Amino acid sequence: MICAAVKTTSLVRDFKSPSSFNRKLAPILLALTLLPTDLFAWTNGELLIWMDNDRAKGLAPIAQKFEHYFGVKITIDAPEKITDTFPLAAQAGKGPDVVVWAHDKVGEWADAGLIAPIEVSAQFSRKFFPKAWQAVLRREWIWGYPIGLETVTLIYNRNLMVGSPPVDLSQLIPISQEIKARHPGVIPILWDYKSAYYSWGILASAGAYVPSKTGTNYDLQNIGVANPGAIEGLSEIIALVKAGVLPKSVSYGATEELMGQGKLAMTISGPWAWSNLIKSGIDFDLAPIPGVNGNVGRPFVGVSVAYLNRWSPNHDLATEFLEHYFLTEEGLAAMDRAKPIGVPALISLYETMAKNNALLRELKAGVDQGEIMPNIPQMGRFFSALGTALQIAAEGRASPKAALQEALTSLRSK
Repeated sequence: MICAAVKTTSLVRDFKSPSSFNRKLAPILLALTLLPTDLFAWTNGELLIWMDNDRAKGLAPIAQKFEHYFGVKITIDAPEKITDTFPLAAQAGKGPDVVVWAHDKVGEWADAGLIAPIEVSAQFSRKFFPKAWQAVLRREWIWGYPIGLETVTLIYNRNLMVGSPPVDLSQLIPISQEIKARHPGVIPILWDYKSAYYSWGILASAGAYVPSKTGTNYDLQNIGVANPGAIEGLSEIIALVKAGVLPKSVSYGATEELMGQGKLAMTISGPWAWSNLIKSGIDFDLAPIPGVNGNVGRPFVGVSVAYLNRWSPNHDLATEFLEHYFLTEEGLAAMDRAKPIGVPALISLYETMAKNNALLRELKAGVDQGEIMPNIPQMGRFFSALGTALQIAAEGRASPKAALQEALTSLRSK
């Protein structure tokens, strides 16, 4: 058993004043009493990791190797609602030593003092795609270890596609007509177009942009959601609704079900949809999201991240495990076998896996074309405001210009 006196990294700032923290402590402790104690009670010299259940099973053998070599016990748990449970536990100075989640929580958790910044050597950082590190940068600090990159692409059924996949949204009307003629009863294309996440790549291809970035900070007043490009992109989507190519109502669940039944030729989704298609025996392939005016779609890129709990007494042990066991070819490959991680952030593993995996190579092309989703807390408001604009424009309750202008006003007013 390693019994090391673990010190907190010197990079940690005093994010919260004692008085501010104490005012919030009582309700947090009360909420924590409702949680199982083994989910948030750590032990000095042992490691507790929270992550999703499927990948946890894949990581278990790697954790056992670490335990065998160092004599350090590792417990991997998969609690429900990690994004609710972790902040409650961490603000009370408890919780896991390591939590695995998407990079969209970097800003929120860093600003709240829940996670610790990390230091990595130049040699270590060069092993990973630069784009993966972008996702965990905030205020010139690195706030976690990147695991894998994901984005949405056009997914199409090879047996139903007529000709080449569309590269421009304007091609969808004639392609849809050909698919209907050759495959009666088949829906040519369907995606959750009212979701800002799934449709952003189309708007961005026409010139829409997220809060502009200066260094590692974002200018929340400079948001291109109602500029001419954004209006044109949304107008093209609405034109497909008016032409009957897209229905007036849609849900993600319906698109996944239809695609799995072989009743849908094309959709826009990510690698999380692949397993259902593979199980259903669908022969599918990927292509870039069609854009506007000949420009390729520029979707958001998400990155899964391993975060260090700021309050953990085991930062040294956690760093050793993450850098030399978890984030190795063996560790990431084990998790990927349990549940795909998308494009591995580790360059050497991607190169090995991509040799015989065309889907992974096509996903990597989509990641290269896309943009890292901002890791700021305000992105929740961004998606809500833009999603509302997409919905009211699709339902004909406002023009694309008016709907997007309302979204911009909402974002700037808070």
